[in-house]
Parts: sequence; C-alpha cells; structure tokens
Amino acid sequence: WVEAGSIYEESEQAGITHVIEHMIFKGTPSRNPGEIAGAIEGLGGRINAYTGFEYTVYHATLPNRHWEQALEVLSDAVLNAVFDPEELEREKKVVLEELAMRNDQPTTRFFEKIMATSYRQHPYRRPVIGTTESISSINREDILDYREKFYKPGRMYVVVVGDFQFPSLLNRVQSLMGGMEAERDLSPDITGEPVQSSPRFFKLKMAVNQSRLAWTFPIPAFTHPDSPVLDVISALLGDGESSRLYHTLRNQKGLVHQVNTSAFTPKYQGLLRINTILEPDKMSAALETGLKEIYRLKYQDVPEDELKRVKLNIEKDFIFGLERVKGQARLLGSLEMLSDDPRKEIYLDKLRNVTPADIKKVARKYLKPDKVTAGILIPDSVTVDLDDERAFEIIHKTDQKSRSGSGTPASLLTDSFLDNVHRFSLDSGITLLVREDHNIPTTAIRLIFPGGLRGETEATNGAFNFISKLVPEGTDTLTARELDLRLAELAGGISGFSGKNTFGLKAGFLSRFFESGLKLVSDVVINPRFDPEEAEKVRAEILARLDQQEDSLSSVAMREFNEILFQGHPYSLNKPGTKTAIKNLTVRDLRNIYHQYSRPNKLVLAVAGDVKADEVKEAVDKYFSSWSAPSSPYPLDTYFLEPLPPVDPEIVSLDREKEQVHIIIGFMGAGLKEPERYSLEMLKTVLTGQSGRLFTRLRDRMSLAYSVSAFNFSGLGTGAFGVYIATSPERKEEAIQALWEELYRIREEKISNDELERARELLIGHYELGLQTHGAQAMEIGLNETYELGQDYGYRYINTLERITPEKVRTTAQRYILPEKYVMVSVGKDLETEVETTDQLN
Repeated sequence: WVEAGSIYEESEQAGITHVIEHMIFKGTPSRNPGEIAGAIEGLGGRINAYTGFEYTVYHATLPNRHWEQALEVLSDAVLNAVFDPEELEREKKVVLEELAMRNDQPTTRFFEKIMATSYRQHPYRRPVIGTTESISSINREDILDYREKFYKPGRMYVVVVGDFQFPSLLNRVQSLMGGMEAERDLSPDITGEPVQSSPRFFKLKMAVNQSRLAWTFPIPAFTHPDSPVLDVISALLGDGESSRLYHTLRNQKGLVHQVNTSAFTPKYQGLLRINTILEPDKMSAALETGLKEIYRLKYQDVPEDELKRVKLNIEKDFIFGLERVKGQARLLGSLEMLSDDPRKEIYLDKLRNVTPADIKKVARKYLKPDKVTAGILIPDSVTVDLDDERAFEIIHKTDQKSRSGSGTPASLLTDSFLDNVHRFSLDSGITLLVREDHNIPTTAIRLIFPGGLRGETEATNGAFNFISKLVPEGTDTLTARELDLRLAELAGGISGFSGKNTFGLKAGFLSRFFESGLKLVSDVVINPRFDPEEAEKVRAEILARLDQQEDSLSSVAMREFNEILFQGHPYSLNKPGTKTAIKNLTVRDLRNIYHQYSRPNKLVLAVAGDVKADEVKEAVDKYFSSWSAPSSPYPLDTYFLEPLPPVDPEIVSLDREKEQVHIIIGFMGAGLKEPERYSLEMLKTVLTGQSGRLFTRLRDRMSLAYSVSAFNFSGLGTGAFGVYIATSPERKEEAIQALWEELYRIREEKISNDELERARELLIGHYELGLQTHGAQAMEIGLNETYELGQDYGYRYINTLERITPEKVRTTAQRYILPEKYVMVSVGKDLETEVETTDQLN
C-alpha cells in the first residue's frame, strides 16, 4: 500500500498516480514488460492494482507456498520500475481507452458529476483517472518527480495475510525493502472543503434508457467519533430489503426500482450518499419521500429491535468479508492507512455501542437541508418536473414537515476434493450435501434445480430470472416486508439465482442462526407467495435492467453473439429476458412454471459452514418432509438438438453513438463433459490475463484497448469460445486484424512450455482460490452433484490440466477455431470502414 492517490496530484497532472499504477507492471531492470504479471500467474495466483483517492495498492493472491516469490515480485515492481518512455506512450493510450470506456458509462459520468458538485474545492471532486488533456501531457520526468516525492518508506505499508511464519516474513521484507532511505515524511497540504451553506442541484442529460436520482450530505472523516454512527445510519436507511428507504420508496410507494445508501468516510471529509434508479416522472415524489424518511431520524427514536438488527447485519458483513484472505488484507490495509490502527475490534466495539440517542444526535448534526446536494440523470428526450427551484422547495419543506410530525459417519465422502463433505439421499427425494468447516462461524445454503434458459422459449424468455427475483419476496404466511425483517433478525439473507442450466435460492446466516434460517428457506421454496404487487415491482426492475443492458455495449455485443451462434437453442436467449416476454408473463404463468420445475426429487440442497452434517440432515427432514412432487411430467425431460457451427461466417454490426466499439469474434465450443473443454480453457488462459498474448500485444504493445480478453463457455452439450476487445472506432479494422492474427497464430504454432505452465498454474490457482467462501463451497458441491460431475471433480480437473501438452492445445485450436465458421459482432460507432476479412489474412 502506497500513500499516493489522486488527492495529492496537481490539477494539470491529474491521473498521474493511476498512470504510475499501470507503469509499475511495465518492467524493471530484471524483468521485461509482462513478466511481472507472468511471474505471479505462473505461480497460480492473481496480481492486480488499484488507485484510490488517498492510496495506491499493488496486490497478489496465490497459494501460500509461493508467498516469498510473490513478495519479491511485488517489491521489485514497486521499488524498481524503469518507466521506459516508449512503454509510457503506449500505456497512456491504454489509459485513454479506459477513460473512453468510462465516458461511455452513464453511471460513471453521473457519479463524477455528483462528486464534482458535492465538493467545490477538495480534490475528491476530481476523477481518479484524470482527463484526456492531463493524461496526454504526462512525461517520464513528471513520473520520476512524483515517485521521488511519494514512494517513500514513511508512506508505504506491507500487508500480508495467509499461512506463513511471521519471523520469516519479517526477515524477507527487511531484506527486500530495508535498504530504502528513511526520509522525513512531508505530507502535502490538501485543499480543504468550505462549509456548505445552501442546497445544490444539477441535471445531467445523456443518451440513456434508465434514469437516476441521487443526493448527498457532507459527513466527517473515518477517524471522527461519529463515523461508526453514520455507518449505522447508512445501513438503517438503505442497506438491503429490510432497510427503511427500500421499504418505503420501493415496496410501499413503488417510486423506485432500486435504492441504496453508502457512507463514504475517507481520510478527509466524506459523504452520505443515497442512490436510486427510477422512472423520470417520479423524481419529485421520490426525493420528497426519501428525504422525509431521512429527516425522521432527527426527530424520532429508532426502535431498539430495529437498531439491533442493523448493527448485527453490519457485523455480519464484516465477518463474511473475512472469509477470503484478500478481504482480510484489504480491511487491515484500509484501517492502517486511514486510522494508523489495523485492529477491527476497536471499530466493532464502537459499532456495537451505538444507541438510539447517538443516532438522533448525529442525524441532527449532519442531515440538514442546507447540506443537501441532489442530482438527476435522465434521457436526452425526457422532461421532468424537478429543477433547482422545485428541488430546493422539497428539501426545505420536507424537513419542516418531518419536524412537526415527529413525536452420520457413513455419509462422509472419502474421495471428495473438499474435505468433510457428507451426502444424504432423503426420503423426500432431496439430495443433501453438507460440508463441515468450523473455522468461520458462517453457513451458506444453496438450493439448485435444473431450469434457467434451458427451460425457456422465446415466449417465456426471462421467466426463470423473473421467478428467481419474485420467489424470495414473501411466503403464504409472510409478506415481503415481514420476511425481510425476519431475515434481518437472523443476520441472514435469501436471494434467487438463475443461469443457463439451473435456478434456485442462495442463503447465508451466521451459524448460530442456521436452523431458524433453514426454516425460513423451506417456507420460501415450498410456499412462495407470488404476490401480484411484488410481481409488478420485480417486472419493473427487470424492464429497467433491460434498459440498462442497452447502455452497456459489451452486454449488447455478447447478447447478439449468443443469439446468432446458438441458432434457436435455449442458450441463444437473453438471460434477463426480453421486454415482450417479461411484459406478457402473468403471475399465474410464473407460478405454474415454478411448480413444474421446483420438485424435491430434482432438488440438490447444499450446505457449507460451521454446522454438523447429521444435525443438518435432521433439520432438513424436519422442514422439508411434507413437500412432494407433482404428478405432471417433468418439462426438462425434453431433448434438445444441439446447435452446429455456422455454415458460413456470420457478421453483424450495430451502430451506436459511443466513443468505443466493442467486438466479439467467436466459435462453437465444447460441452461441459467433453474432454476438449479443458484444452479450450488452456487456450483461453494463454490468450487472456495481464501476461497473456492478447493483453501483451494488443494492449501493451499496440495500445489498442483498455479491455481485451478471451472467453470460454462450456454448457450442457455445447459451448462457445471467442475473443473480445473494446477499442476506438478509428482503430476497429486494426483491432480485428490483430485479433485474427493471434487466432491464426495459436492455430498454427504450438504454445511454449512456459505459456503452458503459466496457464496451468493460473487455472489451478484460480480454481483453488475460488473455493474460499462457504457460499462458493456450497455452490461447488451442489453443481457437481447437479451436473453429475462427482465430488472428486476438483482432483480430476487438476489432473486433466496437468496432462495437457502444447500439441493437444494446438489440435484443439485447429478443431474449434474455424476461420470459415465464426460469428463476429461489433457494437459502437460505425465509421463505415471496410472490415478486414479472413480471406485477406490467408
């Protein structure tokens, strides 16, 4: 962690901290560009970096046996980067492409406008990434001067979490970094923010489909005694479906599709932020209702039971965040950087001691009408009833109204990749899997049914997505609100999921509430309410999400690619659905589909965490035994004809007035149980990643893009493989040419042994790291059962990867990368340039 962030930059060099973050990976005296990322990925790890307002973080996560090598690689990069001028010019182009991508994202532009309006002088008002002008002007001398000023021992922190011996770690850090000259730390002066004395309002119009309303209040820094109280206020107002703003704005009055709050408590003055997604004609009503709920905190005591739920759920988030070593490291680093004390217990103690009186006192101090900054994002063609005059009237009058109105061992699987996994076949037909892990006091539950896209047609496209969002919204005996409150009391949550082949429920609880949580889960899955009012709220949310999808060019490109490649197969459908289908699906339709597919004899119920397997079995028998399957035929017994590769190239170009063009070139891939899927994973990994071929050539050397990658999807009986890039319209033809050249090269030439080893270690490392949380473990054992892969799948996956050779990778590439049978989709500004074809590449 380096105490060097955007707030320390001069305005004419805005973004230089972020450019340095990029350049740190561009070579040292002992490593060439790409070798730093390659060294970590070659050990099966992940390496990355991020730049914030106050600090820059360079981090690696990998199997613990390689910690010494990782520490040496990171320290070499941070301390010895050469900042080659030619590499700098190339990387500046990459950063400019990243900036262009951000400028195409309405939510990013809106956030930047909120920050620039909420702060008038403090450098928090500037985007971390900088501007086109400032980035373009940065040279090597600027970087060396900045580095000399800020990359000093007194501004640097090393954070390590994992399985190691501390004396060995300390000795290694001293040997690598102890030679740095200890200079007196001279922190630069930061421009303070003047006191806000009147409300502010702005209106941002863009070519968007989805409107937003947000407002902020200034609040103090992280170290201020009021900070924990403000975290409680933020959670009370807008953290989850049991929160006040969600209940009032979304559930009771239907004014918004989504609402959330956050307490931004950085090193200096922060913000309480409220964000909503809504229809343009509900702006004034949403602002008035939301402010009324906020102001109420100043004049009415929060009930003790509500406060207890909120504090418990903040604590839960802390605990769940500590399941991954990366989460632990980030928490420690943040606390050290912001408060000079990494002990989370101090913060949790302050949190637990927050009282209703504290909330009222702090709310009165900061939640004042004169402190409000509000803004809206609307489509270019839309007119709304909210302007400066109307916003200021609502802000002041709502406060006045609020003031006046206040007053068994045989079940153990010995061959399982994850240890302590138990399997039970229950009389109800349910297959139960339980993984015991008593290290962290949390429990995750996954209920998995076959379904998803494979159970849909064009007429019902989006039904399972709709169902997955509606089912957790109440039971026959509990309204959505009552269910939310019960879950909050248990420090837990239930949500739905829907994919290409499955759908179901995800739930998580602190382990001491497991049985009570499981009882609620059983009620949700067996007796879903399917409330018509809730259905209309969900329908509106999905339609808004489809509008949002249209604003994401990468999502549009992938949607079009799937539709063309899979030729009418269910995988060709859009996972969120289509507007026509979503509008036409009735509650009766959804209920019927749900009950056709949600049968106990088709359910895999997976539990992982701090539980005992026999006790879980007893509880599942207790709460699920009365559930029986319907007598009607099971819909997914239908056979699907798997799609064939395109007979001829299919090329589609969609024109959008944006700063970038998004391109996908793809082919039919291998199914989940086909042996070639492992070689395709290897192919994808050789091409992608910071040390992969696409990144190294198209981004690092050619500066064509900020985002370039490969993808591989393995479904049931079929799959997809391809490459993706987002670049400027002027360089579209050059990008397509370069993508094809890399595809031809990997078809015709064997990959090197070094590339093979890097890809193998990366895939194995990512697989192992992906199983850290109880939620991931439950989903892993559940899907292995659902897809009949076996609980020893992890061993077979690793063993298969270890047997793959460079020749096998080339053979697989020649089988699946078919230059005459591909789909190419481009979405973005059409400059009417002639697209390079494969004929010109032969």
